[in-house]
Amino acid sequence: LAIVEMTEFANIKAKNLSGGQQQRIALARVLAREPEVLLLDEPFSHIDNFRKNALRRNLFAYLKQRGITVIVATHDSTDSLSFADETIVIQNGRMVDKAPSKEIYYNPKNKYTASLFGEVNEIRLELLALTQKQDEMVLLYPHQLKVAEGGPLRVIVKQCYFKGSRYLIKSALDRQVIFFEHYKELPVNEEVSLAVDRNAFG
Repeated sequence: LAIVEMTEFANIKAKNLSGGQQQRIALARVLAREPEVLLLDEPFSHIDNFRKNALRRNLFAYLKQRGITVIVATHDSTDSLSFADETIVIQNGRMVDKAPSKEIYYNPKNKYTASLFGEVNEIRLELLALTQKQDEMVLLYPHQLKVAEGGPLRVIVKQCYFKGSRYLIKSALDRQVIFFEHYKELPVNEEVSLAVDRNAFG
């Protein structure tokens, strides 16, 4: 119960608990059996965000300490990037990628895989002045593009989304939507120049 932060509810019947609390109790019951292999299907889906992060850290640290192999089916990239040694990507019932999590993040095989980690841009390399070859494409996450005076990519700001420590900027390059990150909000309809941030590739 301590691992799932439910010791204070030890004497309360499960039917009187919330959905998230019942999910944590279910995890505790499984852990009590000390399995060799554990399969978890969306284990944190009904748990509040403020508690989810601590629970993830506690649970995966416990499993690693006990040497318990765990397979997690999830749509939350945090489960994969922060805690998984290896990630398997399934698309339409087929395995399309299998590699260490960091490798899959920085070298996704296709746009579908990259989009599992958030917004992603598919841009022709020639527009970034990285090659003269036409139609050769590159996948870039928003944080891999930066505002740079004289940058090769000139876009029009369309919308700004506050993300706490940064802004996610939606912009337009002709008819294509381009997402990038910036430390401050930018005026809508302002034209800015973008370049690849070579320090954002791990």
